[in-house]
Amino acid sequence: MKPTSCFSLRLLAVLALGAFAPACRKETPTFEPLKLADGTVIPAATLSRGYDVYTHYCASCHGEKGDGQGPAGSGMRPPPRNFRQGLYKFGGVAAGELPTDDALKRTLRRGLHGTPMFAWDVPPADVDAVVQYLKTLSPRWKQESPGAAIALSDDPWKGREAEAVERGRTVYHVAGKGNAGCASCHVAYLPRAELAALTESVTGRKVNLANADPYTALPRDSDYSLTVDAKGEATQLAKVLPPDFLFHRLRTVWPQGTRVEGQPYTAQAQREDLYRVMAAGVGGAAMPSWKGAIPEENLWALTYYVQSLVVMHDTSAARDLQQRLRDSKVQE
Repeated sequence: MKPTSCFSLRLLAVLALGAFAPACRKETPTFEPLKLADGTVIPAATLSRGYDVYTHYCASCHGEKGDGQGPAGSGMRPPPRNFRQGLYKFGGVAAGELPTDDALKRTLRRGLHGTPMFAWDVPPADVDAVVQYLKTLSPRWKQESPGAAIALSDDPWKGREAEAVERGRTVYHVAGKGNAGCASCHVAYLPRAELAALTESVTGRKVNLANADPYTALPRDSDYSLTVDAKGEATQLAKVLPPDFLFHRLRTVWPQGTRVEGQPYTAQAQREDLYRVMAAGVGGAAMPSWKGAIPEENLWALTYYVQSLVVMHDTSAARDLQQRLRDSKVQE
């Protein structure tokens, strides 16, 4: 069976279970107002409505208790989010901090590209209510305030796209000297000789890549819980692969020209989404927050370079480049 067929079957299972949820769900429990660490008090009526929305749309994958163990979630990769952990990958804040409401709502409205978490076209009041209800599932919300939202800075490379890509190539492949060195976790996109020459020109260090394999990513630890105990605490965590931008779908980035939240998805919108992820980092993964760690002009240049790879996704040019990279050890 083709992978797309498997995905379609899983998606149908999610839809079917979600459709039957109202018929088999329990009566809405009684809620008390929830006071959060930042002083916000969520009314009981909002939590009650959020519970109904969650049960209808979310419980089939994320579980009735929010532990990621829903019946439709079995075998999904990545696994459904365990909300009891209070950990989020795309929170619009520095990695590991509690997310902003805007970031959670953006994920609900847009979904996560390449996963069974698709966009939910529900009324804004229901989106807000379910976001507030999620805060009842983890004690972190009573103990910590959400992180500060990471704002977009001005793009210094507008009108100089080719120059930005060239700078971003260095930021991506070289560590230190104001660069991110993304290739140390993701894969490299330069032949070995070019990668070694670029590293030496920037850092002054000679590197021997003759016996190295910079083109195969290794699985990394994550906070995705595969199994949980009675309290919803993770007992087994999943490992994830850092994405290869030529071949993996990025969770928060869509192909240019598609419509996202009813609007055309432009090259600028794609860069802004890439910036948000790179600036904030990815919670529960090896991807750190780069905002403030490298100069803003380098951070923006990195978005241009990664975007140049994303637009090649699953094309013959991408496959040709990967083959050339694999062959570079033999050729050199």
